[in-house]
Amino acid sequence: MKRILLILIAVITSITAIAQTSTQINFSSLEKKIAKSDQSIENPKSNLKYQTWLSRGELMLEVYDAMTLSASAGLTINDFMLIIGRPNQQLEEEIDGIPITKMVMDRVTFTFVEGVLESWTFTNPLVENPLFDAYKSLLKANELDDKGRGREKIVENLTRLKYALIAEGSNCYSQKDYACSFNFFSKTVEIGLHPIVNSVDTVLFYYSGLSAQLGNMNEVAIEYYQKAIDYNFYSDGNTFYNIYEAYSSLGKEDEGLKYLQEGFLKVPKNQNVLYSLINYYIVKDDDPIAVLEYLDKAKESDPENYSLYFAEGTLHDRLENPESAEKAYLKAIELNPDYFDAVFNLGALYFNGGVKLAEEATKIPPREDRDGAKYEAKMKLADIEFKRSIPIMERALEINPNNKATVETLKNLYFRFRTESEEMQKKYEDINELWLELQ
Repeated sequence: MKRILLILIAVITSITAIAQTSTQINFSSLEKKIAKSDQSIENPKSNLKYQTWLSRGELMLEVYDAMTLSASAGLTINDFMLIIGRPNQQLEEEIDGIPITKMVMDRVTFTFVEGVLESWTFTNPLVENPLFDAYKSLLKANELDDKGRGREKIVENLTRLKYALIAEGSNCYSQKDYACSFNFFSKTVEIGLHPIVNSVDTVLFYYSGLSAQLGNMNEVAIEYYQKAIDYNFYSDGNTFYNIYEAYSSLGKEDEGLKYLQEGFLKVPKNQNVLYSLINYYIVKDDDPIAVLEYLDKAKESDPENYSLYFAEGTLHDRLENPESAEKAYLKAIELNPDYFDAVFNLGALYFNGGVKLAEEATKIPPREDRDGAKYEAKMKLADIEFKRSIPIMERALEINPNNKATVETLKNLYFRFRTESEEMQKKYEDINELWLELQ
């Protein structure tokens, strides 16, 4: 939930209006404007003028801003108090150990999660759906503006409407009303695709699809995920995984398979795609290694694509074929020495090999190893693997100095061998400082 808010807040932050308190907004005046606008659009003469509908659209945007007090998700409680004002009532509760604060205003209640504004509920709305009214009105204005005189203002207000729809869609998403969030996000997509706007926000294809999927509208979800893929918005591979899941929910796993295959090739580090691909072949009583056929074909046409070798290594890694995984990771690194994912995974492969040998050592029955020789021999093999991991993980740290997983792995390795030399002790002390800084 928070991730979508962070992404979409970034989209709308630049256009957020100056907030107003309930006492600063003249709701009575707005009600009169709405009544007057109602008369204008019902009048057979004035409703043929684009200006009537443009004014209506602008009024509905003004109404929405008033209803939300121009607040936006992401505000802290302190900022809310400073910018919006004090609520009529402040309610505190706790859900699953998470503090929830509700700020009750005259016409709207704001909900804060851990001190940050996440959603709101209209308790006495001026208009039931002002943003949809604005959308319909602005499209009508464009239809009637046959000479293009109002084009600039119409586009300006449609753009403003886009961001309001994103805000309200995020609000619905936070409240897990996914049908509602889909309605708002999909309207944003429609605006972006309109010829007079022609500004596609590809992330909204994805979140329209996600909202539809979470709302059990899987066929609709597939349509929007496909659009996201068409515009090369992969969301780190999640688009491919989600569209496959949508097909699966409809009992069409075979139709969805191609998305796992494509996703595996294009975003090989996505574990959901990889696991689903492997599971697909297992469920079909086929060998998951069949995935390698697709990789081999891809490598034939693009032999310098290091990510394909990384994907091959990841597959072998998950299937517990360490020698083949090592070979593939090394090839990926040969093609791109700065490819962090391949370097890290190779280091992790050696590290995990050491962990496995150490675990085997602890499981040797005492009656079979009375002098401890078998245990010591196995632990020496484990240490060889751990030491193989060190220079690889150090290289990974050079490429990405702030990766916590790399730092933590090196911290454990240096600690293990800190008594062997002053150099290793110093490395442990330095990495421990870095670890604390990253917390």
